[in-house]
Amino acid sequence: MDIIGRDRELAALRETIRRPPGVPPNLVLHGDPGVGKTVLLRAAIGYAEQRGVRVLGGTGYESEAQMAFAGLYQLFAPVLDHLDRVEPFHRDVLRRVLGFQPGPIPDRLAISVASLAVLASVAEDGPVLIAVEDAHWVDHPTREVVMFLLLRLQPYDIRAIFARRPLTSTERVTPGIHMLEVEPLEEGAAEALLSLLHPHLPEAVRRRVLRDAAGNPLALAELPEVFGTDAAAGLEMLPSGAPLRTRLESGFAGRALSLPAPSHTALLITALDGDRLEHRSEEAQPTSLSPRDLLEIERLGLITRDSTPSGVRFRHPLVRSAIINTASPDEVRAAHAVLAEQHRADPERRVWHLAAAAVEPKEEVAAEIEQTAYAVSVRGGTGLAVTAMQRAAALTPDPGDAARRLQRAADLASECGRLDLAQRLLDEARRHLDDPARSAHGLTTKARILLLRDGDLAAVRRLLTRAVATGGASMTGPALDGAVLARVVAASYAQDPVEWEAVRDVFAGRGDHLGPHVHLLHDVLYDVSRTGHGAATRLRAAFEALPDDAPPGRVAELCRAATWLDLLHDYRLQVRDLIADESGRGAVTYAASGYWFAAHDHYLSGEWEAAETAASAGLDLCVRHDLELLAHDLRCSLGWFAAGRGDVDSAREYSRTVEQWAEPRGSGLHLTLSARNLALAALSQGDYESAYAQCVRVSPAGDLARHVAYAPWLVFDLVDAAVHSGRPREARAHVAAAERASLADLTPRLRLQIFAARALVAPEDEAPALFRAALALPRVEQRPFDHARVRLALGEFHRRRHRPGDARPELRRAADLFARIGATAWRQRAEQELRATGVAVAQQVVPRTSTDSAAGDLTAQQLEVAHLAASGLSNKEIAERLYLSPRTVSAHLYRIFPKLGITSRSALRDALEALRHTRIPS
Repeated sequence: MDIIGRDRELAALRETIRRPPGVPPNLVLHGDPGVGKTVLLRAAIGYAEQRGVRVLGGTGYESEAQMAFAGLYQLFAPVLDHLDRVEPFHRDVLRRVLGFQPGPIPDRLAISVASLAVLASVAEDGPVLIAVEDAHWVDHPTREVVMFLLLRLQPYDIRAIFARRPLTSTERVTPGIHMLEVEPLEEGAAEALLSLLHPHLPEAVRRRVLRDAAGNPLALAELPEVFGTDAAAGLEMLPSGAPLRTRLESGFAGRALSLPAPSHTALLITALDGDRLEHRSEEAQPTSLSPRDLLEIERLGLITRDSTPSGVRFRHPLVRSAIINTASPDEVRAAHAVLAEQHRADPERRVWHLAAAAVEPKEEVAAEIEQTAYAVSVRGGTGLAVTAMQRAAALTPDPGDAARRLQRAADLASECGRLDLAQRLLDEARRHLDDPARSAHGLTTKARILLLRDGDLAAVRRLLTRAVATGGASMTGPALDGAVLARVVAASYAQDPVEWEAVRDVFAGRGDHLGPHVHLLHDVLYDVSRTGHGAATRLRAAFEALPDDAPPGRVAELCRAATWLDLLHDYRLQVRDLIADESGRGAVTYAASGYWFAAHDHYLSGEWEAAETAASAGLDLCVRHDLELLAHDLRCSLGWFAAGRGDVDSAREYSRTVEQWAEPRGSGLHLTLSARNLALAALSQGDYESAYAQCVRVSPAGDLARHVAYAPWLVFDLVDAAVHSGRPREARAHVAAAERASLADLTPRLRLQIFAARALVAPEDEAPALFRAALALPRVEQRPFDHARVRLALGEFHRRRHRPGDARPELRRAADLFARIGATAWRQRAEQELRATGVAVAQQVVPRTSTDSAAGDLTAQQLEVAHLAASGLSNKEIAERLYLSPRTVSAHLYRIFPKLGITSRSALRDALEALRHTRIPS
């Protein structure tokens, strides 16, 4: 069959299927209803099958949009035998996701990698096309996996073609996804198609159809059918300016109403069940469509024959919506009730039909929906669970239970970053409340929202004080734990002694009723140097006791404690699961925390590119969801990374942004972390006076400030700055304070830093042994930046005492460690010290010489980014010019600086000029 007026689209589809060099392996068709996307997709499938390409995929259904991984099941159902051809880990991941094997749902990365492994296995047997119609109705978790796949098809003999509704003005197309808009037919093509389909139309009708259809092929095919029939009455009643979609629906509706009542009912049930025309006439399904029904419906142009398992399908999605819209509310509810019975074995599908069938509040239905909502949140979507819990509340007859369900919906909405919705749900719950405990729970949730969205510590303090007071003695269990834990976290940001004393009063009065994890977080965050001893053992026990389906909130709480005990490295799997919750359960707030945990751990482990990537991804997530508190946590991390590289300008810029936000809110933690970053940036440049000034902002020399979380980890920096700025007395006093607090016994990382600080203030004859004792500590290699700094300090000690032979190996090792992790300024310091011992170290404007080194290492895009940054453009301006995200530009610059041997933008111009001169001879 000829497809008139679609030469451009057909050429693009055939190119995608043939995949000649340079042609992207994916194509997404988008356009208005009826414009011909389905016809084009089927033409592409036919072309692929003629060339021996295996076709996988399916169709997105509105009824399955709330079912996690329903689309993934469609994709893999025809190739389940290939699960046995991949690694056992990948096989088990997909078997759990698809419901064939019990166990917790894996994180999104594991699911995506396993899916790619199976598709690669299928492609080993021959070329593969993934074709998906109505892709906008594919469930969100499947879309996340498919997006991962689409960006990684290049190495395999796989191509993908999707059809979906038009892009909205706010939708952002992911780089690497190639879109093709299917536009209305041009005037000549529209006339030719109409002549082909309806050659004997009267001229007046022909002109009316061409005018009303406006180049839409489905309208050209369907509108003439209803003129002169009873169905045309619906069209004539419409205003002349009615949208084309309305006109088409009205035409389809007129035909559907001409069906006998039993057929119309069966068709309605089919439409509500996601185009499942495979139902056959059986005693168990008396309302299903018989072969005779199907013939009549096909004659009316409502269904069409195709190659689906049932052999038939609705002619267009508008047919389905027309059938549903022409049914009465009672008919729709009755159809949903039938479907709820048919899907008793599928709780996730059944619950949506139960909810739609209900007329009046009914506790049994509400309880079943609530139970399914919990299952949905664990299996694949916190965002989907919010909708289910809202519906459960609406069907709850008891006001108190309705309020509880609304508050749970608000909790879930808060987890997935929908803070405005969470606030509206809380307001609605408040109208139902007369129970003090439930009212207290609402205040706690509101406080969490304020903390995450605005960082309003004063308001959070007031709300949580009211929550505990309102709940009174009847407030126990999770409600009390949640309120007190939220106050502990808020107090850790405020670092206010008065607030901490109020928190201590709560523990004194209600401590016996609080869970062990609340006591653990309190002891770590209250004053880790004084109350954190022994917490590591309790933390390990808490992690071991976590069930496989532990809520992400509890995991995040324990990871927060692990951060302040230097134990995050042992719980990378849990951190990865938190990040996966962004696209799995939709738990955005916990995913953002997960990015912060991951960035922190990667940085300490010397994986600085991974740290930058995680922090940037987390910041992007926070900005999208207005999570201001966590966004500034991540800005502190990015400033820390810049300081470690020696990028003083970037570190100062991050600190300026953080301090402008933190000071009016009284967030002492953010101000402390900002001072830490500025101190480290100054140390990287040998500016000991500035470094000392920043360190004593956090804690005075000779004292570990109470309730200042980061004070123990600044001991080495403060002592280093004090010794080199002529303040030996202050340095010794600070080491003594660390000794009194037994900081060396708190964490392995602190032990290394305190041992090194002792060496810095020790008598000359004792210092080398103390340095060696620090470097001999177990697992010192796991903290390469701290390790390298201690070796640099030892090398500097030997060189200043005219022992070049002892200094050189330490300085060489320090320089190598700094170079490996990307600490450019620190590497330059180590090399400068090495030259002072008589070793020739080449000046490195470019880290490796000539065009086969730095120039070869810079990709074309990185080089373009570097030139634009050198010209003075900001990251945002570069991103707009190159159609990238600002986060991607930042990541490029992070990789460019070490390759060019520089630490800041200001050095880019000279480095690029030097690079240009090295390339001239070639």
